[in-house]
Amino acid sequence: MSPVAQDRRQQAIGYLVAVLMTAAAAAVTQVIRPLVAPSVTPPFILAVAITALYGGRGPGALASLLSVFTLSYWFFRPIHLDAPADLARLTLFLVVAIVITGIAGAAHRHRLDAARQATESERLRRLAEQLAAKAEEATRQVRQSITDEAQGQEAMVRLAAIVSSSSDAIIGKTLDGVVTSWNAAAERIFGYSRSEMVGQSVLKLIPEELHETERAVLASLRRGETVELSETERIRKDGKRIWISLSVSPIRDATGVIIGAASIKRDVTESRLMRQHLHDTQRFQAVGQLAGGIAHEANNQMTIVLGASQFLLRRPDLAPSAREDVELIRRAAERTASITQQLLAFSRRQVLELRDVDLNRVVLTMEPVLRRSLAESHQLVVRLELRDAMVRADPRQLEQVLLNLTLNARDAMPGGGRLTIETASVELAGEEAAWIGVAPSPGTYAVVVVRDTGHGMDRATLQRAFEPFYTTKAVGQGTGLGLSVVHGIVNQTGGSIRVESEPGKGTAFTLYLPVSSAGRGSELPADTGTMAVEHGRVALVVEDDPVVRSMAVRGLREAGYTVLDAVHGREALELIRTRAGRLDVVVTDIGMPEMDGYDLARCLSEERPELPIVFMSGYGDPEPKVPFLQKPFPPDVLVRRIGEVLDR
Repeated sequence: MSPVAQDRRQQAIGYLVAVLMTAAAAAVTQVIRPLVAPSVTPPFILAVAITALYGGRGPGALASLLSVFTLSYWFFRPIHLDAPADLARLTLFLVVAIVITGIAGAAHRHRLDAARQATESERLRRLAEQLAAKAEEATRQVRQSITDEAQGQEAMVRLAAIVSSSSDAIIGKTLDGVVTSWNAAAERIFGYSRSEMVGQSVLKLIPEELHETERAVLASLRRGETVELSETERIRKDGKRIWISLSVSPIRDATGVIIGAASIKRDVTESRLMRQHLHDTQRFQAVGQLAGGIAHEANNQMTIVLGASQFLLRRPDLAPSAREDVELIRRAAERTASITQQLLAFSRRQVLELRDVDLNRVVLTMEPVLRRSLAESHQLVVRLELRDAMVRADPRQLEQVLLNLTLNARDAMPGGGRLTIETASVELAGEEAAWIGVAPSPGTYAVVVVRDTGHGMDRATLQRAFEPFYTTKAVGQGTGLGLSVVHGIVNQTGGSIRVESEPGKGTAFTLYLPVSSAGRGSELPADTGTMAVEHGRVALVVEDDPVVRSMAVRGLREAGYTVLDAVHGREALELIRTRAGRLDVVVTDIGMPEMDGYDLARCLSEERPELPIVFMSGYGDPEPKVPFLQKPFPPDVLVRRIGEVLDR
């Protein structure tokens, strides 16, 4: 309420008090009049004084007038204004009332002014307090604003440090795909500096066949969607393609409007290569297991064909035309046996005679053969940088690897070219070993690099290079087993092989072979097998295939052996235990029902440790340092191998 309104309200109440006080004075006078008559004015004087003190001069004057009227017409009746006594009494009352009204009014005014001053002082104090509170709040807000700004700047500095030190590429771009920010990891991953990419289109990093995909990503960002791709390709500055995973999110301003996008990209090339290598290894293992099973069955059948062919060719009464036909059958069986050997090499089930081999010497020994395998338009360059490093391998199989890779290079350079064979030593760290392949562990490896300048391979061909029976040659010009055999031999040796190729840029095969800590490798032993045997020797043939068993029994009998036979190991063991006669050698298949060849050998080593045992199998995988004969084989090879064992 305003001060004016308060004054008016106070004055109205004062006038009401004047009436009430006058009425109260009249009532009191009426009661005390018999006691104090003729003096009846004091209550009225008191009423005037109280009214003037409360309401001021105006209400006091009203109380005075009302008191005069009441005294004149009520208490002094009949009154005669011309009577001196009555007039004197009224005049005296009026003077007293005026004086009291003036004094009381002045007191009222003073009190009112003091109250107003106190009220104004209180108002000013409260106003000052409010101003001080507002000033303090404003100061606090300013300080908070300064603090928030400092914290915001500090957060920006921290965010910039995080972006700068992140191992992932963090890239900002407009909704049109123009790069606006480029961190240090982006420079490392893609090879472009910040100045080279800011202001450029991201399509510069994307293969042409993926441009439509990027446009679809930008359209999704405009709709406010986040896009994630687990694996996609990008192109480095040097032209090399890499695999990345990415997450792209829209950037909004303070009003929520999308103004750009931020993408996080991680180089997953190495992990993808390792995963692909593991997948290929598992696939090769599955195919190898199938190939090994096929080779086992084929070897059994080829043993029968070779044995029957040899028996027929020994007949003197065989007609010349029939002899020619049998010879064709024998050569076809040998050719099939060669293919099955390659299948076993791919499946890593062939028998390797591992020894310490001088890798440089193997290359030099094979150099004349490799040169004769190439055309005159081909150039062979040999660089031997490996020094005093022996490898643990089968020398014959290493020769096969070099020959297969040379023939593959020759076919890749029909118009001529250069074939380079290099040897070196390399130290593989953990990550390098894991990237090269599953087989190598960290350490020192001997390396053979076979590089040609041929037409190279595209990515699809490169991924299938080591698959058996896969070939890009015309029908009838290759079996598709050359590189798969190389892959199998190298992995069975304990090494790994890596191939790099691009169309028009040639191909390079890199072989990693385990280094041996032993000295110089021994020479290959000469084949001194002989058909000569002494009559009277007794052999036991253990074979579950009846036809193969009959071929082996017949071949040994024709060579002068007394031959016993059994279907499986348990039957053979019972025969040996119950037979009291002489027994010179046991020839046993490895995989058989009831009891296999290894279990039979373990039992005989306890009961007849002096009895020699020769293993045979269509698979490989013999136990180390045991006499072994790989199927298929003709009867004379079986006789010669047994003779070698007995003559030791």
